[in-house]
Amino acid sequence: MSDFLSNFSKENYDGKKKLASSKVPEADLDENFEKEFSTDASPSKAEETEKDLSRSQRMNRSFDPAYDQRLASPTAETEERLSEETTESESGGRFQAEETEFDPTYKKRRIRKIALLSGAAIAVFAGLFFLYYSLTHVLVPDFSGKAVAEARSWGSEAGVKVETKQVYDFKAAINEVISQSAKAGEKLKKGTEMTVTVSMGPDPEEIIPLPDFANLTVDQATAWIEEKKAENVTIIREFDKQITDGGFIKMEAASKDQDLEKYKRQDRLNVYYSKGKEVFEKNITVTDFTNKPLSEVSDWAKTNGVKLTTEKIFSETIAADNVVSQETAKGTKIAKNDTLKLKVSKGKPIRIPDYSQYTIEQAQSLEGGISAVIKSVYSDSVGYGRFISQSVEAGKEFAEEDKLPSVEVVYSQGRPYIKDLRGQTTEGDLPKLFFDEFQAKGADITYSVYYVDSAEPKGTVIEMSKYGEFLPLTATISIGISLGNKQAEIPPVSDPSLPTEDSDTTATTETQQPADNQETSAVKNNNATLEANNSGSKG
Repeated sequence: MSDFLSNFSKENYDGKKKLASSKVPEADLDENFEKEFSTDASPSKAEETEKDLSRSQRMNRSFDPAYDQRLASPTAETEERLSEETTESESGGRFQAEETEFDPTYKKRRIRKIALLSGAAIAVFAGLFFLYYSLTHVLVPDFSGKAVAEARSWGSEAGVKVETKQVYDFKAAINEVISQSAKAGEKLKKGTEMTVTVSMGPDPEEIIPLPDFANLTVDQATAWIEEKKAENVTIIREFDKQITDGGFIKMEAASKDQDLEKYKRQDRLNVYYSKGKEVFEKNITVTDFTNKPLSEVSDWAKTNGVKLTTEKIFSETIAADNVVSQETAKGTKIAKNDTLKLKVSKGKPIRIPDYSQYTIEQAQSLEGGISAVIKSVYSDSVGYGRFISQSVEAGKEFAEEDKLPSVEVVYSQGRPYIKDLRGQTTEGDLPKLFFDEFQAKGADITYSVYYVDSAEPKGTVIEMSKYGEFLPLTATISIGISLGNKQAEIPPVSDPSLPTEDSDTTATTETQQPADNQETSAVKNNNATLEANNSGSKG
């Protein structure tokens, strides 16, 4: 098109028709014209051709930035040219004898341009479609054999919802992807869902026959666990003084009710193998722990793996819970798990006094935290006031935190002595008197009563089988109690030098009457003695 337009220059058109020396002969021009427009020689076709030429010129101008610039800001040269053209048009125009020339390559170039424009449009449309498809679709990776976390992470970033389906699988590890609903390399639209099948490991309910671990080495047992994926079977190695290194010790199930003949993969089982006898090097130096707190020594023993045994003893100089002495001397080398024996202070002791060194009055006034109960008892072998016994042995020691006992201390009251109770004691006083004076003090002395006709007030003691003397520790006293049934006799006042006739008779009567009274009194005394004996035995 640029070649065609180059023919329309100022040199070719100056207001008059000029024929160049290189002008095509008229006959050739007519021949070419007939060939070019043999089928489209109608006036309408010519007009269309002219229109196409003017359209092509406008199109060239539209793609010419200099032309656009000239239109936007006309220069002085352009204005001058426009002024000349205006003048020429007013004087008759410079194209009065205009001739039309046709470019023979126009059609091919036009077809080529249309093809290029169509190809560019298709390329743009394809690019836009590719861009849209790329933005709305993602490429699915191959997650087989990978952790399900990778698939979830990819789904979160790519905008794809990843669902999981869990199944038991012996070969695949736990949380390992076995398969996926979208194939690897497939384009998946964002917002859609993809399901991945994830392994939960081997079936825990599967029954696994157990081997005889006693005939397996540690390595063989470990290999069996890995082969069967029996992760709940644990091999434990521990020291044993009797079984050699690597030897089978025992097998323990987590549940006592578990049937090992039907062992399942989910059941817990511990298999013990020996590490042999534990031997340690003697590389621990013992220090001097005397008068150091037991807590400090315990920390040292724990840090060095040393066993500690203690014996509590009293000490007058070492405070409570401090070390008094140690069996292993300072500077001695010992090994781990060796035993260190210590004697630890319980503080100052509280000792039980020796009450044999004190009188009863002194014992009652003793202090020192010991509670004592002082008693006096009769004794036919220990003199009065002497020490007899104490319930807790003398010199026994107690710590302050111990529960202190109450000590019963016994002193001698000597032999029991019975006082004269006649005329001053009543029958009602006898039970208390005999208990307080004799029985409460260790003497088994009782009494029995009998009743006597007497002018003494009723119930008064008027007779005793023993009184005013020492008694053995076991004795019974007979006591006569007045019945108070007689009147006191008043003797007659008379002159014995003047006897009368009736005196002999009276004397005879009085003599006979006491005899009768004595018989009656004897019967009453026997009955009273029986009643007193009965009452005394009841008491």
